[in-house]
Amino acid sequence: MVPCPDPVTDIGRGRLADSVGALVPTRARARVHSVFARACNLETDCGEMVTLLASGCGSNPRGIRYASRDDLLPLRLRPGQAAVLQDMALRIPATDVVVNFSRAAVWKGTVAASSPAWHQLRDLFELVRSHAPTQGFAPALFASGNSRSPFQRAMIARIAQTLPKLARATETRDARTVVAALRSLVGLGDGLTPAGDDFIVGYLAALSSRAYHERGLAALLRALAVPVAQLSRHTHAISRQMLLDALQGHFAERVTEVVRCLGGSEVAGAASRLMAVGHTSGADMLCGLLFGFAPVLTAKLLVGGASGNVVGETAHAPVLAC
Repeated sequence: MVPCPDPVTDIGRGRLADSVGALVPTRARARVHSVFARACNLETDCGEMVTLLASGCGSNPRGIRYASRDDLLPLRLRPGQAAVLQDMALRIPATDVVVNFSRAAVWKGTVAASSPAWHQLRDLFELVRSHAPTQGFAPALFASGNSRSPFQRAMIARIAQTLPKLARATETRDARTVVAALRSLVGLGDGLTPAGDDFIVGYLAALSSRAYHERGLAALLRALAVPVAQLSRHTHAISRQMLLDALQGHFAERVTEVVRCLGGSEVAGAASRLMAVGHTSGADMLCGLLFGFAPVLTAKLLVGGASGNVVGETAHAPVLAC
């Protein structure tokens, strides 16, 4: 990391963090990249992204979540402001923002092993259909034909062509074809984390969970690391960092929470919390999770949804034998 010679001397007057991601650099210079109502993204001189999170947000592998409920904090931040990570603290000199994370719990963001039954995944599909936001991956698939914009129709066409190929390649552990399919999804959509990237993160989280007990998936994930990292250069900085972390097996808390709860009574609540992330990101990640756990069957549902079919029509389908 770039040396930071100026020590942080006002930690005692700063806010305490209750969670810090395992991938947050302990020493770096940075600048404020983007500011939202409950989060602020910082980009280091080395190109890494760090996120300052409001209290109550889920933990993140590169996040620093402050413990106090100070929702006015983002109002003091502006893109371009200099920041320093040093001595287990984040400092933004142009403001009074100092966040001490020396005593914060460390969030690694690894997923648990899970083998959900098909009916559990189908129930999550119904949740996405009923509560998805008005833009992004899920509504483009589940919206009625009359309400689709030209952009949505183009997205649907790309998805309908890509997901069956990605499903077959995933189940045959064909890394080259998986990469070719993911190339069609990287950067697909609007915003700082396009829908296609969010979908891929959910997909990788499901594969990471399945890799605990299914032969060949750990090797597939290793084979994807370099080529998908190269693909990530074609999307936005925040999304690129998210993809790179996912390739290393690190995910946000709201994603890992859904995986942990699959098969239990709390999964609906966990899925709802994930869907509340961002404008469309959470719903798009949830679609990726569903796809990653049962690629062939999920591809049929998604593509069928794009054609106006009903999820229940394939509710009798058995779980894939892998």
